[in-house]
Amino acid sequence: MKLKTLLITLTFALTASISASAQGEASYNDEDCKKFRSLYYQYLTQKMYKDASIFWAKAWSNCGGTDSLDGKFFKNGRVAFLQRMKKLDEEADAAEIKNIKDTLAWIYEERMKIEKDADWELDYAVMLVGDKSDDYAKLDELFKNIHILKDKSSGTQIRTYFRHLILNKFNAAQGEAKEAERENVIEQYIVLSDYTKAALKSANEITDEEKKERAVKNYAYTQDFLDKYFLKIANDCAVLTPVLDKKLLVLPKDKEERKTQLNKFIGLMERQKCTETATYEKYVRASVELDPSAAGYFGLGNVLAGKKDEKGAVEAFAKAVELEADGENKDAYTLALAAAQYSANQYSSAFRTAKSVNGELRGKAMVICGNAVAATANSCGSSTFERKANYWLANDYYKKAASLGESVSSSKFLSSAPNQDDLFNEGISAGASITLSCWGESTTAR
Repeated sequence: MKLKTLLITLTFALTASISASAQGEASYNDEDCKKFRSLYYQYLTQKMYKDASIFWAKAWSNCGGTDSLDGKFFKNGRVAFLQRMKKLDEEADAAEIKNIKDTLAWIYEERMKIEKDADWELDYAVMLVGDKSDDYAKLDELFKNIHILKDKSSGTQIRTYFRHLILNKFNAAQGEAKEAERENVIEQYIVLSDYTKAALKSANEITDEEKKERAVKNYAYTQDFLDKYFLKIANDCAVLTPVLDKKLLVLPKDKEERKTQLNKFIGLMERQKCTETATYEKYVRASVELDPSAAGYFGLGNVLAGKKDEKGAVEAFAKAVELEADGENKDAYTLALAAAQYSANQYSSAFRTAKSVNGELRGKAMVICGNAVAATANSCGSSTFERKANYWLANDYYKKAASLGESVSSSKFLSSAPNQDDLFNEGISAGASITLSCWGESTTAR
């Protein structure tokens, strides 16, 4: 739009008499400039937005135009016209609303000529999307500012950008272009979720409780919004994994960048419950090869366990335990190793490994110990009585598990243990200590 046309639009939007000079090129009149700037600001602070917008336009016209004004002037103009539009009733003249919107677009564009403000440009993009603009190239350019502000972007800005990606770009694309847009949406979903997560963390640190509540609610809603719309284009693993297979081939070569991308896509597949897919395994293996880590081997162990590759799972979990050493995940990884050893019929190893688990997971480890003892009962001992006595020991571990909060029966395995006749025949009294050579432990006859 040419400047003259814009100013005529501006004049029409004001629906009030404005000096004739405002309909042509702006001119500088020091006395009128000061007067109108003072008047518009007074009306603005008094929330008299119609008058504020009228005198704001006169100030622009008499102060030499855009190049002679600062960013704050245009910010105030936006407030005046936005609030004026909000004051219009539902039956307001459609032409008036349209012209105010045109004026707001002009205000956004004018300020962008004199200074760079990522937040301003994002707000402009939000407005354009709300007005159903089909200038997608312009929207794409404005929305690049999301990656400048990152977690400082507002919830509205993040949500509107993602909506633009899906409704304007993905839905409109055809053929191969549609798959390219799907890939972009998946990438942006991960990035925007990271921004939202960081923003939510900052929101929880706000000391003003009222502001904190609003901010937390806003960013929590934003994440829900991202999740909801993401599922519209990647609602199952069959849709998601082919895209990620292609993405794996073009990941960055730089080690740190590649590691970051691998971990993000691994996390996405875990959230979407795609951990049993070949794609998930490929990503996990790539992550481990790139940067051997306890977490990587733990993930690989889970993949192999899901595929019933017991030997491979044991090896992966053992490596995770080794690399984790005394780290915070030591017990979790050790428990996983014990479970894998049990599944691989390595009962003695599973028993020893599970006994080393401490903390909150010890109860689950005691269950594995009990199961391992019971699994070998019929082959452990020189007599039938000794072999049956293993079930007392197995029960001991289940009782420990129950005392640690596990939902297991404290009488488990007792039906297979020696009965009163067996005790009488062996000349053993209830309460006697019985040593079990296979395990090097003692249990109590009962």
